[in-house]
Amino acid sequence: MTPQTKPFDLPSVPELGINLPHSALIAEASTYAKTHCDTTTYNHTIRSAYWALLIAQKLPQFANVDQELVFVSCILHDMGWATTEGLISQDKRFEVDGANITRDFLREQEKQSANKNGGGKAWDEYRIQRAWDAIALHTTPSIAMHAAPEVALTNLGVTADFLGPNFALGPGSSLISKQEYQTVMKLFPRSGFTFEGLKNVMCSICRTKPASTYDNFVGEFGVKYGTDGQGAGKDDFAEAVEGSRFVNFVKQALDSLEALDEEE
Repeated sequence: MTPQTKPFDLPSVPELGINLPHSALIAEASTYAKTHCDTTTYNHTIRSAYWALLIAQKLPQFANVDQELVFVSCILHDMGWATTEGLISQDKRFEVDGANITRDFLREQEKQSANKNGGGKAWDEYRIQRAWDAIALHTTPSIAMHAAPEVALTNLGVTADFLGPNFALGPGSSLISKQEYQTVMKLFPRSGFTFEGLKNVMCSICRTKPASTYDNFVGEFGVKYGTDGQGAGKDDFAEAVEGSRFVNFVKQALDSLEALDEEE
């Protein structure tokens, strides 16, 4: 197989048992992600979708999962990293941006499909909300893994792109073999999805909308590497994160109420 170049022609990988759902929406989602994201992000999201389908074969709890929903959710899960001006909010976590962008995209696609009397499974508000949940929770496995199967599998697909053959749910239980990993990587190469590449994205978010990062892992990059990835503003950023910690907020809030309760 040759590396993927056409967004409308994502290949099945029969030697790995990966047969893509027959879905015009998957092609549209792929095109949308490729249009609004750089190659690094696009390849990462497509690989995540393939990992998800591969993992679904191996874990019985995903035997009846909505594969189209999972595949689309994986493709669009990092729309919060989009490079198109105007898509990204100034105040929301990137996961929420991605979920909101995807929700708007799916609603528009469903409207167009209805107008054309298109076939395929309908994207009603239930399915759209499930995709929103999967994307909003894709960085929070402690919640996602206990949610609906589509939410959990999306999380596993995304996680797999960070761990590859080292991804195991227990001793000796790698979810992806070295051969499976290499096959998918040949189709959709790393293209800059390294720690340095990820650090640059995270620090950029810390710089452009810092308040959205204080209560989550993105802020850790700002604390350690500054808002430019090279240490700039590191101390000020760390101070802002510390001041926003929940433990500080809740102590002040409850102490204030306790003092109020003691007033005569």
